[in-house]
Amino acid sequence: MPTLQVEKPKETEADGTPVLKFRKTRIGKESIMQIVLKNEGSIAATARFDVIKNDCFNFIGNLNHTITPKSYHAFDIGFIPKAAQVEKFLLTFNT
Repeated sequence: MPTLQVEKPKETEADGTPVLKFRKTRIGKESIMQIVLKNEGSIAATARFDVIKNDCFNFIGNLNHTITPKSYHAFDIGFIPKAAQVEKFLLTFNT
């Protein structure tokens, strides 16, 4: 069976959900962080991310990617704040 595991970020919420914490970023400037997935399975697995529904965040690249067995793939998330405030979003993916 395909098995995708979140390798990065390592930081998690109390419930175990991985968290990307962007540094303070100037309004209109971009910060980029990565989510790294590893395929722990013995067959290829396709990660299908849902569209981000927050104007301050964007998924850079394809929302779908097939990861070969025992390999990693990094996905870039961009953050461009529009105001001086805390922003949050939930990003989900399916295998």
